[in-house]
Amino acid sequence: MIDNHISNYRPVKNKKKAWLIPALIVAFVLIFVFGFILYARSVVNTPNNGSAEKKNFVILQGQGSGDIATQLKKDKLISNRFIFILYLNYKKMGDKLQAGEYQIAGNLKMTDVASIVTTGKIVTNKITIPEGWTNERIANHIDQNTTISKNDFLKAAAYRPERDKYEFLSDLKPGDSLEGFLYPDTYQISLNPTADEIVEKMLYNFDKKLTNQDRAKIKTSGMTTYEVVTLASVVEREVAKADDRKLVASVFLNRLNSDMPLESCATVQYILNSNKTIFSYEETRTPSPYNTYINAGLPKGPIGNPSIDSIEAVLFPEKSNYFYFLSANGVTYFSKTLEEHNTKKYQYLK
Repeated sequence: MIDNHISNYRPVKNKKKAWLIPALIVAFVLIFVFGFILYARSVVNTPNNGSAEKKNFVILQGQGSGDIATQLKKDKLISNRFIFILYLNYKKMGDKLQAGEYQIAGNLKMTDVASIVTTGKIVTNKITIPEGWTNERIANHIDQNTTISKNDFLKAAAYRPERDKYEFLSDLKPGDSLEGFLYPDTYQISLNPTADEIVEKMLYNFDKKLTNQDRAKIKTSGMTTYEVVTLASVVEREVAKADDRKLVASVFLNRLNSDMPLESCATVQYILNSNKTIFSYEETRTPSPYNTYINAGLPKGPIGNPSIDSIEAVLFPEKSNYFYFLSANGVTYFSKTLEEHNTKKYQYLK
């Protein structure tokens, strides 16, 4: 009887013990995840260090979040590379990192650092290019105010086949100067810009300034874009007041249509690199394809970089019968005949 009782015995499983290990694992995972979340929140919301000193930080075009996070950690601008990448992915900011130069302080939160490098808050300098400046003068200015040399800028300020995206450059050949198309304005540039970066900004600005109406008018004007810009550059350097430009453009167009030389002092200024406004007879005979005293028609090319006001003055001039003008004491005087012009010269230029 005893043997049979023993042989039929089956141990009863403890159901509570069967669930204990999985429950402990789940609890451990939950505690770990919850603890990691608390830790991660603390990391992203705590300033990295107490230093308010800003460091320059550069993101190169095409750099991924991993490389950027590694460099930020190396520069002691974030405390944890892995959490920074997780935060970017969680906030769907990983594909919003923007190339450029930044200044980042060590006492910023990781959330602030992420915001800076994904919203493009790059550090910039301002550079202003006045209307009418030549490429040579722009190059000197850039040489003095940036890390770019004059020669490097002038090399960049030439037409290359990849710039054929700009329709207004269609009259140029590789190597031709971009004189006339480097739009004068104030530009935000990076702390260490390249010459191509600045030239591209200026060309892009020119493209924006030229309206659809301007483009349509060029096609019916009887002139190419290059010729319009060339004449506009002469108008720009002849008179400063916007109100006078449409009449000055009218004078030059009347002379061109009558096969008269432009006789623009601005072209002699360009040739002699001079700021004089009155030139001797000998100076006006200086041999040059830009000299409009001895050559018929337009100068060889633009003599500076005109504003949109001067371009539109050429495209939409005042209708007039004027063939002469002179400027004296900030006033421009217009004449229909040479006799009238000479009288005003005697009266205002003596």
